[in-house]
Amino acid sequence: MLCNYRYCQVELPGYENGNRRYCDEHCYMAEKLERAKDNYASRKKSLSEIDRIETLLRVCQKKYGDGLFDINVLRAEKMNWVITTGSVTLDGIEYRVVGSFAYSAFADGNIRIVKL
Repeated sequence: MLCNYRYCQVELPGYENGNRRYCDEHCYMAEKLERAKDNYASRKKSLSEIDRIETLLRVCQKKYGDGLFDINVLRAEKMNWVITTGSVTLDGIEYRVVGSFAYSAFADGNIRIVKL
């Protein structure tokens, strides 16, 4: 069996415990650090996209207020419709929440953004 540290790959001795995954404590800690870096990079990428979408909603909300406007404005800015941080119902209309803003798209091609 090989050491599980991605940069080591040393053959582990057969007489060692069968549950052993790393050749020594250094490889274990180094792999743990690499996993933490990967997790941080993944989280940072997700959070930066949420920040971008929230900024886009903030700019549109300042420009158009709480009124309806054309949804193509957000499409032109490459709005990521999948990302949400929750949902809320206001006045019987369901809104998708991103940060401190919520939006609802309507069938006629309009959208409304409200600040929470």
